[in-house]
Amino acid sequence: MRLCKVMAIAKPAHLLFFRSMLLNPKSMGAVAPSSSRLSELMASRVDAASAPVLEIGAGTGAITQALLKGSVNPERLFVIERDPKLAAFLRHRFPRVRVCCGDAIYSHRFLSDHAIPCVRTVVSSLPLRNLSSVEMAANVNAILHALADEGQFIQYTYGSGCPIPAWRFGLEVECLGRVWQNLPPASVWRFVRRP
Repeated sequence: MRLCKVMAIAKPAHLLFFRSMLLNPKSMGAVAPSSSRLSELMASRVDAASAPVLEIGAGTGAITQALLKGSVNPERLFVIERDPKLAAFLRHRFPRVRVCCGDAIYSHRFLSDHAIPCVRTVVSSLPLRNLSSVEMAANVNAILHALADEGQFIQYTYGSGCPIPAWRFGLEVECLGRVWQNLPPASVWRFVRRP
């Protein structure tokens, strides 16, 4: 009886997240969904007026929800999620948001399919530190290809240092803060192209 009550209390999003993590921990790169504090910090630097916005690696949608709460128009929010079950969950949870099941390296193609030449903001939850240097470079280059010249790229990481060699990609970098109320604690970084 007690076990049934606990299972009834568990949120479907958390169960789905843990299923995906157990099946492919390297791809998930996290041990728990992003906390509300981390999600709010990620969304705090996104100007709703500068839409469209591309979110990569949305998982169960914690950051997606914060972006929408921050007044990003759902029709101007584009989401890429690699895991098919998570992508289906996101489509159900956010029916007005355009969700693509695929890899970040194809983000420009996904945007082109919706007649979007580029975005002003990319918000990424990609586990960049889990990738090889070649995979990381391919993903960052794809993000920059989808990003307008004056755009911003916001990324979080569990490490204390910058998650990418910004100088190699011609980027200026700013640490937006560290969120201790997250499992594990995370740092948020903002990248813009050098003038």
